[in-house]
Amino acid sequence: MPPANEIQNSDQSTTQQIRQILLDRILNSELLPGQRINENQVAAEFQVSRGPVREALRSLEQAYLVEMVHNRGVFVRKLDIREALHLYDVRAAFAYLAGKLLARRLSAEKVRMLYELHEKMEEKRLEKDAHGYSELNELFHSTLIRSTGNDRLIEWSENIDRELRLILRGGVAGPSRLRESNEQHLNIIRKIDAGDAQGAALAFEEHIASGRARALDSLIAQDNSDEVDRARLALKP
Repeated sequence: MPPANEIQNSDQSTTQQIRQILLDRILNSELLPGQRINENQVAAEFQVSRGPVREALRSLEQAYLVEMVHNRGVFVRKLDIREALHLYDVRAAFAYLAGKLLARRLSAEKVRMLYELHEKMEEKRLEKDAHGYSELNELFHSTLIRSTGNDRLIEWSENIDRELRLILRGGVAGPSRLRESNEQHLNIIRKIDAGDAQGAALAFEEHIASGRARALDSLIAQDNSDEVDRARLALKP
């Protein structure tokens, strides 16, 4: 965490800075699901009153990243499998809309950037650099969503991605899945490049649906079978 004088002198408010640092700690697994966040300790660390800390925690609660439990305190939220799969369903719907918007308005320069990202991901895949691939994959998806120019879509998509990181920690795909995933990336780009709005929408939606299946495979390996079975039953059409 930055020294207190950096917090006080920044253009951002103290509350905003505390929120961002706590958010980073949650997303980087320094604070784990179920872990208590001690308001007094955070205030002492920043050398501030409890007010800005409390406001930062309320903001994170509104983003579904922490939960305030009466008479117990504030905890990093635990996201269960069923919730994660529901979030993937919403993410897929957002991807469908994003695909349509991108095919209609993305510039040739941005399309070229997407092709370059795809090539870099392919290099990482062939090098079996899963971490490097994952970082570029996040950048690819972020670039797609941000390039829609739709502020609400960007905000909601980023909120969902942050929530999913509460449960998806580490890679969820092996070599064959990475190949399939990057082939899907290329298909999305080609549909956008061709101006095929419906094709781009379906390609992006199907890509997220494939990611949902990969995530479920990973969660099955991580969690107890009872919860997985309950999630499957609840999500059957």
